[in-house]
Amino acid sequence: MELGVGSIVYEFAGIPLKRAIERIADFGLKYVNILAFYEYNPALYPISEYEAIARQFQKYDMQASSVVACVEGNLASDNLEEREKCLGDLQEITEFLKYLGGKQVLIGKGVGNVTSSLSRERAWRNVVAFLKRYCEWCLKEEMLVTLELEPEPFYVLNSTEAMLKMIKEVNAPNLFANIDIGHLNILREGPERLSPLKDYIIHAHITDNDAVVHTNSVIGTGNCDITGYMNKLLELGVDEVAEKQGVKAVAGIELGHPGEYICDPDYRVLRSVGVVLRRVPHFKKR
Repeated sequence: MELGVGSIVYEFAGIPLKRAIERIADFGLKYVNILAFYEYNPALYPISEYEAIARQFQKYDMQASSVVACVEGNLASDNLEEREKCLGDLQEITEFLKYLGGKQVLIGKGVGNVTSSLSRERAWRNVVAFLKRYCEWCLKEEMLVTLELEPEPFYVLNSTEAMLKMIKEVNAPNLFANIDIGHLNILREGPERLSPLKDYIIHAHITDNDAVVHTNSVIGTGNCDITGYMNKLLELGVDEVAEKQGVKAVAGIELGHPGEYICDPDYRVLRSVGVVLRRVPHFKKR
């Protein structure tokens, strides 16, 4: 497994992606998880900016290991127009990542949420139908899709059990799982809960928190069992599962949360990388 960093920490500091690439490279890291979150969505940029970002990746020999897609709208909605808008936004994000040579689109925000007027059963059915369409389209584009669960109860995917059930119901050959260990920390789902997902995990996020609030804190300042989760992923053969799909398994450090202004992104990355290297010796040998 390779170590990477999410661009979120720089975007929430007001630093453009093309500048963030250079700063991440200074830490000796090769892999970047790109954030596509509302106004931070780089798929909204003009083609000239696409080209500038691509040149930065080439200049520093970096790779876009994934794009975290958090589109506006609810993928689980009963409103067909809303779901179509979500699909179009995801396709645009996918095209952007493909332009950079990336292959994995991560759908965040628990792939949709339940509302006061939308039952969990209907929300679930809507998401299954949505993912079938999107995965079929991505298959033609030779792109992979990963799902991420969220620790709050109103999300469609809010447990490893729900993650596995969704992947099996959609039954697409290019649909896999991303594991955010901080999310599992809040849910009290320890490393052993990853075993049923063994054949589907190809990516991970290293995050930290106090097991109560979803903060994406500086790694080492919370109580997440980083060593336990990462060792379990390696034991389950995450590298081999990813390799079969033609990608590297990457564990990207994610720092910062929506609504937060980050004034010290380099410090947060520096401290977090140091903690991960101490707690997960595997990365030192890469």
